[in-house]
Amino acid sequence: MQISITGKLGSGKSTVCKMIRDRYDYEIFSTGAIQREVAREMGISTLELNKRMKQDHSLDTRIDEATTRLSRERRDCRLIFDSRMAWHFAEDTFKIFLTVDPTVAAQRVMANPRDSEERYRSVEEARDKLVERSRVEQSRFRELYGVDYCDYGNYNLVVDSSARTPEEIVDIIWEAFRAYQNDPVANRHIEVL
Repeated sequence: MQISITGKLGSGKSTVCKMIRDRYDYEIFSTGAIQREVAREMGISTLELNKRMKQDHSLDTRIDEATTRLSRERRDCRLIFDSRMAWHFAEDTFKIFLTVDPTVAAQRVMANPRDSEERYRSVEEARDKLVERSRVEQSRFRELYGVDYCDYGNYNLVVDSSARTPEEIVDIIWEAFRAYQNDPVANRHIEVL
């Protein structure tokens, strides 16, 4: 069964996906990596790219179609989607949402900057920019798809990563995932906050 992980910026989605890949032999499909690469090629920040994508939906459409196609073509593969919207487009996945305190997210982003991400002068600036980017994305997705990706009801598992290590999060995910595979009805929605 495939897994889709989304959540707040700085919640540790990509780190958790890599750990699941390494520990359980999953392959990762990351839409965020695609967006960061496009932003880098355009010479703009990911925040600026998100603002532009509000007017031009061609990149969203390309990513959404690739996600749907991949989930269908590789249905029997051990695939994990690291994506803001894969829960909506990938068919039959175990859907996970990672939430995080905005200040903790800012501290994480400051401590582990990606080459393609914008740079921040302070934790406060990082927090403000992350909150703004999240707001822009949430608004764009609501307008484009009519859904709120921050609505916990969309997911099988919701985990607050603020005070947990990536290892602890992976353990929680795997336990819930196994329970879901054994009884999808009884384990349809679990929150670990």
